[in-house]
Amino acid sequence: MPAITAHARAPKQGRSRQSFERILEGTIDLLRERSYDQITLAEICERSGVSTGSLYGRVAGKDELLRAVQVLVLERMTGQFDAEAARIAAEARGLAQVVPAVVASLGNILKDNASVLRSFMLRSATDEAIEAAGRKGANDNHAKFIALIKACGQEIRHPQPDRAINSGMMLIYATQARFLGLDSIGGLSEAGKWNQLLEDLSDMMLAFLVFTPPKR
Repeated sequence: MPAITAHARAPKQGRSRQSFERILEGTIDLLRERSYDQITLAEICERSGVSTGSLYGRVAGKDELLRAVQVLVLERMTGQFDAEAARIAAEARGLAQVVPAVVASLGNILKDNASVLRSFMLRSATDEAIEAAGRKGANDNHAKFIALIKACGQEIRHPQPDRAINSGMMLIYATQARFLGLDSIGGLSEAGKWNQLLEDLSDMMLAFLVFTPPKR
């Protein structure tokens, strides 16, 4: 994953670094409220308590700023995935426990970050840097959960376990992302059904992994 300095000029002094950190945090706060396209640089500076000149001293404009913010958000999400993977490895035993834990952890990490991720996903259609960083971050983090399921390989009866796990995880992620509205403005219109969705996805994944498909 690229460093923030791949998209922003590195501050040379402590005060400048603190100002840029406030800009990044202020942008994240605003992204929790509405889409990046609806946010102006003036609002970001006002929220951050930083002058417009200080912002332009670090980035050329909104596109660069969003890329730098994405780096910070993905770094924090990596920490969340690491912590959850370690917790599941320590607490869960067997497919019956690991799969629901993985489904819930993946979904809740996405849910916690949904309002911010939505802007990245919408912008990824036209910004190659945003798209590439988001894809790499998702692949790297999902691999940690996939490894937990693969460790229960002796219980999997599907003749192609790797394919079954990867396909199942892809469908779980796509379903959770759609439910949370990560590919559109809004989302969480059926927030009360979230836990039910997690249960259903867990049941479907478990059934798929222990399913022996007919020979074709």
